[in-house]
Amino acid sequence: MTAHIKKILIGTSVAVSMSTIATTPAFATSLTKPTNIQFITNDVANTSANQPNINTWTYAPSTPVYDNTGVGGVNRQVLDDYNNYGNINKATAALTDNDSSTNVELFTSGETVTDHVGFTANLGKKTIKIESVTKADWADGTLATGWLTGFRDAYGGLMSGIATTNGSNMLQDFNSNFTSLVSYLSTNGFKAAGDPNIGGVTYNQKTKDLKIDLVGHLDLSSEYVDTRTTIIDTRATIIDSRTTIIDARATIIDTRKTIVVNGKTVANPTYNKSIPNPTYNQSIPNPTYNQSISNPTYKKSIPNPTYNQNIPNPNYLGFSPNFSRNSTGNAILDLVVFNLAKTAFLQNKPLQISEIAKVTFNNTVSYAYSFTAIDSGAIAGDRNKATDKTSHTGIYSWTKSYHTASVPEPSALLGLMAVGGLFVVKRKVRKNVSFQ
Repeated sequence: MTAHIKKILIGTSVAVSMSTIATTPAFATSLTKPTNIQFITNDVANTSANQPNINTWTYAPSTPVYDNTGVGGVNRQVLDDYNNYGNINKATAALTDNDSSTNVELFTSGETVTDHVGFTANLGKKTIKIESVTKADWADGTLATGWLTGFRDAYGGLMSGIATTNGSNMLQDFNSNFTSLVSYLSTNGFKAAGDPNIGGVTYNQKTKDLKIDLVGHLDLSSEYVDTRTTIIDTRATIIDSRTTIIDARATIIDTRKTIVVNGKTVANPTYNKSIPNPTYNQSIPNPTYNQSISNPTYKKSIPNPTYNQNIPNPNYLGFSPNFSRNSTGNAILDLVVFNLAKTAFLQNKPLQISEIAKVTFNNTVSYAYSFTAIDSGAIAGDRNKATDKTSHTGIYSWTKSYHTASVPEPSALLGLMAVGGLFVVKRKVRKNVSFQ
């Protein structure tokens, strides 16, 4: 075989080997969704007879409904199928569809989470468990430290611009209280954050990245600060608190007990009676015109003149009606979040904080949460439109890489061995030539 033919064969062999490596399944992207989903409560399997404490938000199988009264005036599709407490089939469908806005809330019966409610599932050959977060999960301080650090990293810049007492700022105050805040959350947890809404779970077989989508509020400002400039006055009656009023009557009731007739004082026959007014439709002096008189409806209910009308909100930029249910219970941290929310709102910036999910994957416990959201394109159908413009409008994505030093699959190794063998052959040939 001539040297020219050998070179052609070697080149062809390398090309074939490289082509084999490039097309082998070892290098293909594989995005896996959960299968074999089993709902659990404190590691005990739930069934239709033993329903899990979950609820699912999805779309009714009918013509889509849209609503533009939410945050930003965006026309979003309404999650109008929401009465699904304990429904395992609908929950499974929401977790496995291609829409992260359809979601399942874990521990849906209240804000104080007392049970680990969640599910296990297969992600290819791996198993995952996702659960609600209880007070016990905060106890060792790991979650508290991580969450507070993430919160500071996300909003430290904004907090540094909020002046506080003695020439300090909110970031400095937050840092000086960091240890005590960790201690508080470790002891008490964060009750409003432990009932996450899970919108989607995927595992990338190629990159080894686990991704969990949490559904929440695109902007949480209104959950802490009353951002409504006007409100609907729903009071049918109001208490009249005026001690006096201005008498604007042009005529009055005849209150004279006696009158003078032909120079004599006699009883007034029209005392306290209505009589034809000789100056009807004429202007006459009113003895109490523009004077203060006793208000006959003082401290009594009277018809409200602005009933069902928009009026200025007297609580504008005060504490939101939802503040209590979203608070941590720690005066310092709640004041930080309140002032941060107010500042973000006034600067037209969103306040984004997700709920928290407990994740067990590869025998490792992690906590999924995020401080960045994108618009879900959806909105909850069961929200209170008077006070809530943001339920289910945000998707918070948490990603964790489980990539380790990879070992090539056999198909890849064969290709590499072929190329490596050629390199050895070529090296030997060069040696023989050099020593001739």
